[in-house]
Amino acid sequence: MRVFLRLVRERSASRVAAEMGMSQQAISGYLKRLREALPHEIFVRHSTGIEPTDFALDIARKFERILSDVDDVVLADFDPAALERTIGIVANEYAQLSILPRFIAKIREKAPRVSVRVMDFYRETHSEQLERGDADIAVGFAKFFDDSLARNSLKDERYCCVVGERSGIGGGLRCVSDVATFPRVDFADSASYSHDAVSQFLAAHDALIQPVTTLACYTSLKPFLEFNDVVAFVPSAIADAFRLTTLQLDSMPETFAAAVGWHRKRSGNPLGIWLRDLLKETVEE
Repeated sequence: MRVFLRLVRERSASRVAAEMGMSQQAISGYLKRLREALPHEIFVRHSTGIEPTDFALDIARKFERILSDVDDVVLADFDPAALERTIGIVANEYAQLSILPRFIAKIREKAPRVSVRVMDFYRETHSEQLERGDADIAVGFAKFFDDSLARNSLKDERYCCVVGERSGIGGGLRCVSDVATFPRVDFADSASYSHDAVSQFLAAHDALIQPVTTLACYTSLKPFLEFNDVVAFVPSAIADAFRLTTLQLDSMPETFAAAVGWHRKRSGNPLGIWLRDLLKETVEE
C-alpha cells in the first residue's frame, strides 16, 4: 500500500525506488503484483513516467485511510517523553558531523530521559548491530548499507570542491580540468568517502593527479587547510559544517543518497518509526 501511494504521488517508479532505497526492479515487482490483484487498470505509461487512473486515485484515498488507522494502532501507546532507555545509532562520519548534532538535540527535547549512544559505521558489522538490537537505526550513505536492510532516502548529497578560508587558489580555479594544476588532498576510502567516485569524476575531466596528502577523516581537514593551500572534494554538508570556501566548477560530480536504514524485523517497532520520522523532519528543516 505504501509503495502504491508513493507511485501515485511521484508518478515515477525510478523516483520511488530512490526515495525508498530500493531497486527499480523491486518497485516494478510491486507494481506487477498490484496490477494482478486489482480488477482495473491503475497506471497508464507516458514518456515521462506513469499516470494514475481515476480508479487508482480512488483506491489511493482508501489506502491512505487504512494506513492511517494502522499507524494509529502502532503508535497509540508510544510516548517519547516517557522513554527511559539508551538509543543506539550507527552513523558514518558524514552523519555524525552534519546530521546527528541537530537530530540528537531533537531527541533530547522530545525524550528528555533517554541517552544516545553513537557508534561508528562499519560496512562489515552495521547490519549485525541492527539485527542484534545494539542499534535502532543506521544513518549514512545508502550505497554502503547492507542489502538486507530496509531504508529510506533522507536527502541527495553531492561532492563539492573546497579550499581554505585564506586560500589563493580560488581565483584560478573555475573548470574541473584546472584542478590538475593545483595541489589536492584526498581522503581514505571509507563509509563516508568514496575515493572511486571522486577519482573517476576527475579522471573523466583529465584532472586526476596524485594527491599531496591522504587524510584519514574529514575532521582533520579544517586544521590542515590552515597550513596547506590545497583543494579537496567533500560532501556539501561537510563543507557547510566546517564553513569551508566552496568553488563552483563548470561540472560537478553526480548526486548520491544519504539515508536511514533499519533491520526489517523491526520495521513495525514504534521507537524505530518515531526515530525515522523525527530524523526525516530534522533533515528537511
